[in-house]
Amino acid sequence: MSLKMMKLTSVAWIIVALSSGCAVPKGSSSESVRDAIDGILDTPPLDQVHFGVLVVDGKTGRILYSRNPHQKFVPASNQKVLVTATALSVLGPDYRYETEVWATGSLIGSLLDGDLVVLASGDPSMSDRYWESGEASLAAIADSLYQKGLRGVAGSVFVDVSAWDSTTVGPTREVEDLRFPHGATGGAFAIDEGEISVIISAGPAVGSPASLEWSPKGLPDYVWDRVTTVPPDSGQHISPNYLPETRHLELTGQIELYQTDTLIFALRDPVRQATAALGAAIEQAGIELQSGAQVAWSEGYRVGRGCLSGSVRDCPNAGPVLTFESPPLSELIAGILKPSQNWMTEQLIRTLGAELGEEGSWSEGVGVMSEFLTEVVGIDSLDIAPRDGSGLSAYNLVTPRALVRIFQYLSSGQNNDIYRSALATAGEEGSTLQDRLPGLEGRVFAKTGTISNVNSLSGYLTRDDESEVIFSILSNGSGLPSVQIRSAIDAVVQILAK
Repeated sequence: MSLKMMKLTSVAWIIVALSSGCAVPKGSSSESVRDAIDGILDTPPLDQVHFGVLVVDGKTGRILYSRNPHQKFVPASNQKVLVTATALSVLGPDYRYETEVWATGSLIGSLLDGDLVVLASGDPSMSDRYWESGEASLAAIADSLYQKGLRGVAGSVFVDVSAWDSTTVGPTREVEDLRFPHGATGGAFAIDEGEISVIISAGPAVGSPASLEWSPKGLPDYVWDRVTTVPPDSGQHISPNYLPETRHLELTGQIELYQTDTLIFALRDPVRQATAALGAAIEQAGIELQSGAQVAWSEGYRVGRGCLSGSVRDCPNAGPVLTFESPPLSELIAGILKPSQNWMTEQLIRTLGAELGEEGSWSEGVGVMSEFLTEVVGIDSLDIAPRDGSGLSAYNLVTPRALVRIFQYLSSGQNNDIYRSALATAGEEGSTLQDRLPGLEGRVFAKTGTISNVNSLSGYLTRDDESEVIFSILSNGSGLPSVQIRSAIDAVVQILAK
């Protein structure tokens, strides 16, 4: 079904109401709410912050409060609402990523006289969020091959990632973010959410090199050790530097004598390292790979007996061996929204491009999302300017009324309960609202957002009288500590709850 065929005709009245920016008729209740919120947002130094707020009645769409609802703001992680709402609607809650393993050539007893080909799908679930670890998910694939009787491969295991472009860094990403887990990069085949965990142990004496162990363990020499042991109380500082010319991660700095520490960095070479880790998992399962593991980056690469990457399913010399499935999309979206997981969201927006566009790329994914939000949800095309999936880019723009409209669309559809349960709620352990909005447990379901000078909160709220409101609060250009802005946003929500 095309996105245009999904268009709803019953939302026009809501769009008109949101576009007008008008407020509710004056009354004592609405005036007191407005005065209380204005009293917070207009008090210095908050009066210097650019706020956009829209609050509507969840049942009627009546506007209860508005401030700059039509103006565009950098949303931070409220951008994840656009991506996850689109994916849940167009792919469905039961959608699962499928990583297919095919065999080319012929099977002679337990020996494959050919190559194994893995058709990668960008599965974002291969991590300790859903498995014991990313390497454990690869071991599950390898063990399944062993259980099918395979003991040797005369060729290689090729990981076919040609359905996605080879770009790992999202558009407009800040360079400094690329070192750290929140800015981890991905691709069509990647594990552990693009992160690498490194155990750093001091050497036996001052001046000696530290020792390193890391996971996932891809290429055995991927991490270069430039960390030196220093005397106690000298302080510790370790920096990661990815060297593109050698494709190695170099760690430099110092660690105190007798100390051991575990640090997590962005992997920076996710597809190649995951492919090497898969090859190692297959070997460890008891299956000999005579020519190791390789990546097929683009279509037309020879991956077996007359088979080419990008068209293995159509190759007469290839046959399916097994399919490895992710958890359903409903669970993956919860894994994104509750902790605000950047890497998984970037995988998801590229999946939209792979499934409904031309390829798994940011441009294709953004195009699919934009078409759905404007043609189906009914958002004005000028109300959104998306650039990535996670909201880490400061180039994303969205209006409060666009976010409210998305929540309205979801609340009227069959995925309402699924999406609400995927959002963070006040006091929920492990979520971004764990330490926020006390007293509103089970009453607010929302998405947070934070980057430099940007804070946001949008979602659903049940009031004291059990009516529901849908709200979006966006702030830009604060120049203030995030905790101060979050406190103001939470105070507004507490007022709305009364």
